[in-house]
Formats: sequence, structure tokens, C-alpha cells
Amino acid sequence: MTDSWIPRATIVALDNPEGRTELARLATIAARTAIPQCDVEIFWDDLWMRRIGPHYFAEPDLFRRAEPKWQHWPGAAASFLRDVQDHWFYLYKPRPGDVIVDIGAGRGEDVLPFSQAVGPAGRVLAIEPHPITFRALEKFCEWNRLSNVTPIRCACYQETAALQIETTAAWQSNYVRTGEASTSSSPVPGVRFDDLCRQQEINRIDYLKMNIEGAERSALPGCRDSLARTRFVTVAAHDFRAARGEGEQFRTLQFVRDFLIEAGFSLTTRDGDARYWVPFHVHGSRVPTAPAVADEAQV
Repeated sequence: MTDSWIPRATIVALDNPEGRTELARLATIAARTAIPQCDVEIFWDDLWMRRIGPHYFAEPDLFRRAEPKWQHWPGAAASFLRDVQDHWFYLYKPRPGDVIVDIGAGRGEDVLPFSQAVGPAGRVLAIEPHPITFRALEKFCEWNRLSNVTPIRCACYQETAALQIETTAAWQSNYVRTGEASTSSSPVPGVRFDDLCRQQEINRIDYLKMNIEGAERSALPGCRDSLARTRFVTVAAHDFRAARGEGEQFRTLQFVRDFLIEAGFSLTTRDGDARYWVPFHVHGSRVPTAPAVADEAQV
């Protein structure tokens, strides 16, 4: 860490229960200096948080990097909405009162637009297995008053099991696995999603998003009953990670296609999209959709 953001010695001295009020004050001054046009505040509530105007964001690693990406802070909430409309609302168009399930909810990037889209009469089930990421998700929902969101910490799996989630350098790439604990892993309960739906009394799903970093092969078999009551689905395969040499367990695109077709979905992929991850998003629908355009492939 460099001293371009907050000096390392200051963080070591103040990032503790007695010093965090002062550290928050110094960080807020630095943030307001970096983005003077932005109404910003940094504070501590069980983890580091930032407020940008009316929106709140959890930042567990705020002081673990050289400097924040200041240019992204003012438009963060708007970028969440744009990304959701692009990536997840490609076939599915939300309606007030809908039920959305977010398997792999992260820190809430998609949960905020999901919550706003379905409104007070709707419901969002947000599932995240990593303990720190889940805590960030909880705080995100709490501070943004997303009362229609239910955060649940578990890993969706084909059977009830004791699993591990590995912590990687980039938190978005954390992944669930079987086996013994490691110095970089945390225990997480594996739960069949069908069982979770019964526990949560979810009888219909208007849209299910699954983005779980290669664990689709072990998660989808536990979703069969629930998928039968689902109108739209998007599953993000991660074969590009296998292509980068990160392991063959990430090569799941064909499995996802086959599974969703067997479950009764008509599939669409965006094979012509230049962004490396987008062609691996498999969109499924149980209702008639508009004719495919040039960058789509239908199965």
C-alpha cells in the first residue's frame, strides 16, 4: 500500500475500535477532496461503509488498496442499474410484485436494481456464501432500506453438505468447493435450493439469476423443483476461467445448456457480444420471446 490514499501508518494506528472515528473523519476529508462534486461520507458500522448521496455501499477492503477508483463512486448506483438491465434483464422484464432470486448476490450490486424493480409488493431472495461478502450484503440492504430483500448465507448445492468457500485476491472470484479447510477458505453450509424455497415459502419465481463462479454443475441439480415454477432464468457459466487455465471445473456452459433445456426452457445466448463474459450468460424463458437478433444464438 502506498501513502497516496491514507498513510499506512495511520491505518495501522487507527483501524481499531478506539481510532475508527478519527480514521473515518480523515477518510471522508480525503474522499471529498478527491471528488469535490460528490456528497460523500465514510463511516464504520461493523465494516467500512461509504455514503454517496442517498445510497450506501459496504467497503470491507477500503483500506487494503492503494487508492479507491474515485471516478466510479459518484455514479455507482446508476451503473448497477445499467449493468442489471444489460446483463440480467435481457429477456426478463420485471413487474411490480415479482419474485426474484439472486444466487451469488455478492455485495448487493444487482440486489439494489432487483429490489427497486419489483417494488414493495415484490420479493428478492439474495443468496451469498462468503462470510465477509455476506456481511457487506446485509449492511447494504440495511442501510439502503431494502425491506423486500431477504439475505441468506449459504451455498446452493445438490445436497445438504458442509462446504468451503475460497477467498481469492478479487472477491468477485471467490468460489465454493468440497474438501478440507485451507488457510484461505471459510466453512459454508451447502443447501438444496428446492429445500430453501420450501423454508422461505417461495411458490413461484419470476426470475432466477445464478452467478456462482463455476459451481453451476453442483448447484443446479438442487433446483429442479423450483425451476419448474420459474418463468425466466439466467445462469452465468465461466468457461473463460477454464480457458485461462484456472481449472476445468469452470467449464460448465454445455452442462448449463443441457440442464435448462431438460428443465423446459427455451434458451438464448449473446454469442456475438465482444465482452468475453457475456456469451457465457445463458438466458432461459418459458414464455414466447421476441425473434433473435444478429448477436443471439437460440437453442
